[in-house]
Amino acid sequence: MKKIISVVGAAILNNNKLLAAKRAQDRSLGGYWEFPGGKIQAGENPQQALQREIFEEFGAKSTIHAMIDQTFSKEYDFGIVELTVIYARLDSEITKTIEHDELRWVSEDEALLLNWAPTDVPAIEELVKRGFMHE
Repeated sequence: MKKIISVVGAAILNNNKLLAAKRAQDRSLGGYWEFPGGKIQAGENPQQALQREIFEEFGAKSTIHAMIDQTFSKEYDFGIVELTVIYARLDSEITKTIEHDELRWVSEDEALLLNWAPTDVPAIEELVKRGFMHE
């Protein structure tokens, strides 16, 4: 039985654009685009984890909104990643990036052209289907 790794990703939207984050080359899945976020720690709910991750990764405060009502799973050699995507808003400037080489605000069409991490592919497709208008 493979280990299940529960992660949370932020669908940060602003002016009908999504904040996409490119993983640093020296990290696992380096070079792939992803939703900002990370592992849910013991004792955290997904919303708490996302707020912590946004602060740790970007130095930014955030408001957490609605969760997308499905979980996206992908099996890797190291385990099964289960991704929960939650809409979020940045309440302060990004002051650092510790896990990403690039951040980019993308439209729906631009998002579909990026090389997303395998776990994130069905999630980005679902988000595009819903439209980048949630605030």
